[in-house]
Amino acid sequence: MRFIDLFEDVADNVTVFYGGRFQPMHVAHKQVYEHLVNRFGADNVFIATTFSQKAQKAHQKGDFTSDPFTFDEKETIMSTMHGIPRNRIVNTNPYRPDPRKVGRDPDNTAIVIVYSAKDAGRLSTGGALQPFPNDGKNLLPTTEVAAYVYVAPEMEGGMSATTFRETMFGDDEQKKKSTFQKFFGKFNQKIYDFIDNRLSKHADG
Repeated sequence: MRFIDLFEDVADNVTVFYGGRFQPMHVAHKQVYEHLVNRFGADNVFIATTFSQKAQKAHQKGDFTSDPFTFDEKETIMSTMHGIPRNRIVNTNPYRPDPRKVGRDPDNTAIVIVYSAKDAGRLSTGGALQPFPNDGKNLLPTTEVAAYVYVAPEMEGGMSATTFRETMFGDDEQKKKSTFQKFFGKFNQKIYDFIDNRLSKHADG
């Protein structure tokens, strides 16, 4: 491709999708979201998550072990506990997000998908996925590059969602409340009761 062609194909806008299962989202995830907002602008950053078919089948069997929350429930938790606007949370595949779901035209939109350093190491860039350039300039639309991979910085204070769920499966009320406070960075009785009730179904099953 000639340089002039590259220049003409530069995307009009950048849309960033921070994807994950978020079962549920913890305080370090929120810090990554804030970092992305500061870097790319609040209007361009979205949380990408789904309620997968695998998770739906598990729910039908009463299994809430690894994916206890639906998309709508995750949206409520993110909004209530982390203050993320609901219109920033999108029901789309985190690995192949659809920019049309946030009102962006794929033909002139550059997509950036965000991974932690741990997860990004599992991806192979080149071809469909390209590393996000350090200067963040001259990004190409999805017609040229399916997505750019942006590696988010590691944030302090996070707790494994698996560890959180395992603790919430237990019977020690004081430990569960302390863990909830640490996981989210604050306490909310309504959300605590909802999560406790949902995970107790697994414990009793």
